[in-house]
Amino acid sequence: MPKTIEIQDDEIAIIWSTEDVKMQCEWLDDEQALDVLNHIDHKHDACIGVNWDVIEYTADFMYPKPEEKPDA
Repeated sequence: MPKTIEIQDDEIAIIWSTEDVKMQCEWLDDEQALDVLNHIDHKHDACIGVNWDVIEYTADFMYPKPEEKPDA
């Protein structure tokens, strides 16, 4: 069941999607991107918030980037 949020006139909400995560972290699949979002949702530092760096650092911590092979 999808989550629904209600926004009051004196509130804002910023939405991050798995597509956002995959755009920043191309090595992730859909399930991994969702895992990253869920981890950030439960563990992020409210003083920092969620930003591109937080997404990339969390993704790389959970699912390290595959090593690139040098061109021969």
